[in-house]
Amino acid sequence: MNEIQNILNVTFPFVESLLKEYGEFYPLASVAKTDNTVEQLLNFETDENEFPKSTSIIESIKKELRLKQNEYIAIALFYKVKLKEENTDAIAVYVEHKLENVAYTLYYPYEIIKNTTAFSDSWKTIEQMEIFNTKK
Repeated sequence: MNEIQNILNVTFPFVESLLKEYGEFYPLASVAKTDNTVEQLLNFETDENEFPKSTSIIESIKKELRLKQNEYIAIALFYKVKLKEENTDAIAVYVEHKLENVAYTLYYPYEIIKNTTAFSDSWKTIEQMEIFNTKK
């Protein structure tokens, strides 16, 4: 599971900087490759034009990850969500680990206060595998 932590360590600061600068970000993915390097995956094709919906980008990312799943040990998909129960925004990170055969979503609630991101307590939910061990 160190691969997931490595992905978070590399990508989370980038996502946080996007939030500080723009107040939002398009969904993006990072992967731990079989050689243990971490790589960000950007610029996914969607059927939409200049301003695609996040759901379209997420589906496009998942499709690409499934196609190249043999190159990865772990994946993480970062996207912004609105938590209705807490009435706050959060960074959601869907992760899967091929060798551990686990999938979950991490939630990091936040507020932007004076150009600083203030995070609340995070948590995770167990999910079904969507990328690894799926039919191509």
